[in-house]
Amino acid sequence: MYEFIRRENGYRIVKIDPPENRGTSLPPQLPDIRNPSPVDFKSWRNFVDKGTVDTGRIHTPILNSWQRCRSMGVDPTLGKCEDIRSMGELSSELFSLKDIVSDTIGFIYETVKDRGLLVTISDAGGYLISMFGDHRTLLGADHLNFGPGANWSEGSVGTNAIGTALAEGQMLQVSGREHFCESHHSWICSAAPIFNLDSRVMGCVDISGPMTSDHSDALTLAVKGARILESRLIRCQSMELRRQSSRIISSAFNTVMTGLIFLDLAGRIQVANPIAASLLGKQSHELIGCPMDTWCRTASALEKIKAAPRLYAEKGFSLKWRLSNPMDVRLYPVTTSNDVVMGFILVLKELQGIRRAPPFPAKPDLNRDPFQSIIGQSSAINKALETARRVADTSTTVLITGDSGTGKEILAQSLHCSSSRSKGPFVAVNCGAIPRELIQSELFGYATGAFTGAKKGGSPGKFEQASKGTLFLDEIAEMPLFLQVNLLRILEEGQVTRVGGTQPIPIDVRIIAATNKDLKPLVEKKKLRQDLFYRLNVVKIHLPPLRDRGNDLTLLATYFIGEMAEKLGRKVRSVDPLFYAALKNYEWPGNVRELKYAIEGAIALMSENRRLSAECLPTDIRKQSGVPVLPKPGKNPDTNFSLKAMEEETIQKAQQHFSGNVSQMAKALGIGRNTLYAKLKKHRISKG
Repeated sequence: MYEFIRRENGYRIVKIDPPENRGTSLPPQLPDIRNPSPVDFKSWRNFVDKGTVDTGRIHTPILNSWQRCRSMGVDPTLGKCEDIRSMGELSSELFSLKDIVSDTIGFIYETVKDRGLLVTISDAGGYLISMFGDHRTLLGADHLNFGPGANWSEGSVGTNAIGTALAEGQMLQVSGREHFCESHHSWICSAAPIFNLDSRVMGCVDISGPMTSDHSDALTLAVKGARILESRLIRCQSMELRRQSSRIISSAFNTVMTGLIFLDLAGRIQVANPIAASLLGKQSHELIGCPMDTWCRTASALEKIKAAPRLYAEKGFSLKWRLSNPMDVRLYPVTTSNDVVMGFILVLKELQGIRRAPPFPAKPDLNRDPFQSIIGQSSAINKALETARRVADTSTTVLITGDSGTGKEILAQSLHCSSSRSKGPFVAVNCGAIPRELIQSELFGYATGAFTGAKKGGSPGKFEQASKGTLFLDEIAEMPLFLQVNLLRILEEGQVTRVGGTQPIPIDVRIIAATNKDLKPLVEKKKLRQDLFYRLNVVKIHLPPLRDRGNDLTLLATYFIGEMAEKLGRKVRSVDPLFYAALKNYEWPGNVRELKYAIEGAIALMSENRRLSAECLPTDIRKQSGVPVLPKPGKNPDTNFSLKAMEEETIQKAQQHFSGNVSQMAKALGIGRNTLYAKLKKHRISKG
């Protein structure tokens, strides 16, 4: 099989092997559809010269096309296509269609090979996407500029199967002098449009060749090819619609002020919005896979709803809540159009009372120094701790600065536990993680009827929840500018007014803020109010990055080795000196947090001899630190035993050898195209 390839300096005909048939089958045999009779030269000449013709001798779609061509001023003596564009200039829809075509050409070509024909795929505008077929026929097409990027619409080259099929929205064959332009009179072409999920024409399949070629069943074969492409296109569109629907549902879940949970048929949690997670006392990701029966009795309810989904579709099924805080819990079925239950939506609503964030810790140990949780002996960390101890038992506002992962929240908790407020709540708020639509109600609370879905009696915000305790505002630089004036007023006046309310509520809260950014440039750029900056920057404590803390790295590593070994239930008998050397030579952009999880991963990968070695550390740490990975005895030290790396290298070599042709790569690697696409995504290898 030969394919027309577009190059910067023209076209090139390349021999290719058609992809393997991997299960695609052709539709049932269709009847051959032919025009009633060929058009003679005299009839064609009369029309192009005078606009008159014997309508009884011309197929209606052809006559319609001729009339359109004449009204558009198409030159009937035109010899070649003059409108040729690069793929980058064509519509974005072309690329999705082109991907589908590249996976299907083999199936279509098998039907016409060795018959002197070529197969062409065009987009909805008539621009050719792909062309392949017999070598001699492709050479003849080249004389007409009939190749990828060429515009084969009626307005460009007159009546032809591609342009006319697109214009008429139906399959048809154009033979000899039925073509409006004389240079095409020696050709016969058969085309069928490709429709998408919305019944919109996306392109067409055309089978063309000189009149001397074998055109038997050509139109039927074009229709078959179009139907194959349609089925693949619709499948791709359906998958994209499903992804879009999932994103819409996710957005709706996360923006309503009601607890929503999606359960599978077994009653396990699949999705929980932030409000529901808060009511259950966990993070959303911690709830995935948990049985809802832990919090309320669901077993019998699930079976009853499955048996009669319509009965509970509107009012739901009331469940008994197991915990002490009063809650209205209702379960609703999620069904298909024929009432098959696919899952359940559980709705949580607090009935009364104020839910307060639990204090940290719940029962403070008065004999323990709260600052012991900050490990280190370097001068930089000692300076930070000295300042923290001096201001801990005051109501002074503290601003903690430092790179991400340096332990700002741990220091804030230590300040809280060292103060007279330690028996009160410690409430942490990440100002950059709350959706913009929810941040006011999250911080300040809301009154009854403040918005649709607001529960009766309203709800307290973080300021009220933290009353008599500490409110930790993390990532304070991310707070929207329009809220900063409200925050400043609350800090100055000591009272908060709920969203939709009018009555101010007194609060007694200590503020600790944190940021990983330099706030002064933000003030200069008008992204942070200057008066708020002064109000927060009363006492500043800077936590240094791990790379500037000297021997603290070894202390922290030793601590985390013990902590993670206990967490994972594994014993560490010894630590290779190269392990510590690798840690010391690494820059640690993620600071203490990155160190903690690097050690957790290393212990998880530790060999059976329970010796913690540099081999167990992540590749990035070993590469940057320059510490070699010692090979096992008797092995070649230059051998790369990473299966992942070998797989990635093999795919890259195949990509280079086959110029990115996915079909040929998959065949050479002995895997399916879908498997190869998954591996390209896994290794982040470009398809280009």
